[in-house]
Amino acid sequence: MKYSENNIKNIYKRNNSESLKIVKYCEWNECNNKGIHRAPKNREYLREFRWFCLKHVREYNKKWNYFSGLSQIEIEKELKADFTWHLPTWPISENLNKNNIKDEFDILKSTNSTKRNDKITNSKDNEIIHALKKLNLPLDSSLQDVKRRYKILVKKHHPDTNINKKKSNNILIEINEAYKILLNNY
Repeated sequence: MKYSENNIKNIYKRNNSESLKIVKYCEWNECNNKGIHRAPKNREYLREFRWFCLKHVREYNKKWNYFSGLSQIEIEKELKADFTWHLPTWPISENLNKNNIKDEFDILKSTNSTKRNDKITNSKDNEIIHALKKLNLPLDSSLQDVKRRYKILVKKHHPDTNINKKKSNNILIEINEAYKILLNNY
């Protein structure tokens, strides 16, 4: 690390161990306190530091702005690069060498993954449609409609109000399952 004559005054002190010690002083004008706190010089050289006392490093840090002098586009570009630690990135599908990778479960095949995602969404959609049919509701029903219909059906099919308790209990279980599915998906 390079030190200029202005920011470090070398004082050799003899302590109990008879070794020499370098003391850094605060770089603030007219400050003679020890500079034990470091602060980066600028955005380009973050590994080069200026040394300050506690009072002046706080003042320096309040005024220091990493993005000073950059336009909005440059700031956004810097933030975007910061997501990947300023390392180059590329889409996996373009540079994937399929000859070197054993894909026993066909995970990397794009058609299988999209089919699997379609199956998942289709099964969820079918579940929702089935739940709406159990509650006798149209597809464009709101959450309030679902809650209203649920209350009506629970009162109608509650085992305490019906003679055939076993059948009404099974219907109530189906209504509760359908209601739970709809609440989770709204």
